[in-house]
Amino acid sequence: MSMAAVIALFLQYKYPALVVLSFFEGPYIMMLSGLLIKLGVLTLIPAFIALSIGDLLADTVWYYVGYYFGNQFVHRFGKFFDITKENIENVKRIFLNHKKKILVGSKVTAGFGLSLATLVTAGMVRAPFGEYLLLNFFGQFVWTAVMLAVGYLFGNLYLVIDNVLGKIFIVGIALIALYLILRLSRRLG
Repeated sequence: MSMAAVIALFLQYKYPALVVLSFFEGPYIMMLSGLLIKLGVLTLIPAFIALSIGDLLADTVWYYVGYYFGNQFVHRFGKFFDITKENIENVKRIFLNHKKKILVGSKVTAGFGLSLATLVTAGMVRAPFGEYLLLNFFGQFVWTAVMLAVGYLFGNLYLVIDNVLGKIFIVGIALIALYLILRLSRRLG
């Protein structure tokens, strides 16, 4: 399939395509969608709704992965990660006592790289699904808005920075940001 055919297919089914794409890779698709809104390819409200639906569907899948398989996985492989029954009970107690802060905070901050673990843990500790979904919905609203804004405001940088030095600078900034995020996540984890 040629690139022109892929683009034509996307333009024909853009909002359903956003649901599917954001299910698999939400943040990048959200930022790209912000740029496409700026370029007039997408409209804000339908894009916002489609992106939120796709990302919330993915969150639901991860909740149920934790719900049905999390405890089995930890029971079987937890010893390799130094996870004990006491650890699990502590996490369950903390999570259930602070689930609002944990779920909304994880969604809004993308969990500083731990959002997947947070979503699976919510299912694993049997957080009430309705409350889980409602909290994720509110966090999703903020997260989608921020990612669309980043794409809208900064997505055109690839057009502005077209020389080799500019590309090296962007790669350098991305590597520094990745290093800082990994360092912060190690301190928190």
